[in-house]
Amino acid sequence: MATSTEDSVLAFHPYTVKTLLIPLLKQRRVAQVVKWSVYSLLLVNFGIYAVDDWQVYIAAVSSDATFDKVLETFATTIDMTAWVGLVILLEFETYILPDEAFEDWRIKVVRFLSSICYVMIIYAAYGFTVNTLDNYKIAPIPGVTDVCDVKSDGLYLQINIIDFEKITPENCASLSDDSEFLKIDQNISLIGRSVLGHVQNMGWVDVVNAIFWIIVVLLIELEVALQNADRFGSRSLELIRAIKTFFYAVLWVNAGIWAATGYPVYAWDAMLWIAGFWAIELNLAEWELDRVQELAAVQSDGTKTSSLTEPVTR
Repeated sequence: MATSTEDSVLAFHPYTVKTLLIPLLKQRRVAQVVKWSVYSLLLVNFGIYAVDDWQVYIAAVSSDATFDKVLETFATTIDMTAWVGLVILLEFETYILPDEAFEDWRIKVVRFLSSICYVMIIYAAYGFTVNTLDNYKIAPIPGVTDVCDVKSDGLYLQINIIDFEKITPENCASLSDDSEFLKIDQNISLIGRSVLGHVQNMGWVDVVNAIFWIIVVLLIELEVALQNADRFGSRSLELIRAIKTFFYAVLWVNAGIWAATGYPVYAWDAMLWIAGFWAIELNLAEWELDRVQELAAVQSDGTKTSSLTEPVTR
């Protein structure tokens, strides 16, 4: 790819995500290896979180819990399923599908499946919000001032936002120094007063993360539409990219919060998802680079074709 074309494309969006990604396109084979490696890691990540949700369900949710409560418990699995599906569909839309697919049934199928993913993602964000609000529905457990008071009841103690420990006569003395214990909403597990505030605060990080990701992916959809219309360099496209870069920055901050508060797996997850969507951004950058070069070549020849008088799809 000619350097002059790369420079002109970079000039369209200085200080955005694509500024970082376009140089990678000089080695397109390497870029594809990196992209598919990230996708593979996302699938492994999905399996890990599905197992985590199942363990929370076993430890904290009673057998007579409402169906809504069960769904809220699996909010992360639902969320991950939808996000993995959406990444796959965006990969089809921005890279795999040929141009003619945008004129037939294939793009309709992609957009129908994308709509299902968006419904699931929005529901998962709702689940995160409800779970966070439920953390404020607490009930004290009278007569329990030490974990060992319930050492033979088969209950679990919530240690942090992830971990639950089964209370036994052998480990009860080492599980918590709290003297006040509570139950959250319909949970059957116990939580100490000192841990409760931490769980409540980290719940809001989840909510912000979910909402900001929805905004980012909607901005990507708008960017796809504008690139389809050959509106490279337009103010609308640049505004979308600038806003999207801001939200990516906030998502990086969230990853830092997870790391700083002792959740390296969650921090890794956050960074991995950013990398996953930067792979989609890489597709958009390649699409733009190729299309701008094509438009420049046609302009230099002084010719006009029907493909340039109508929006060109990818």
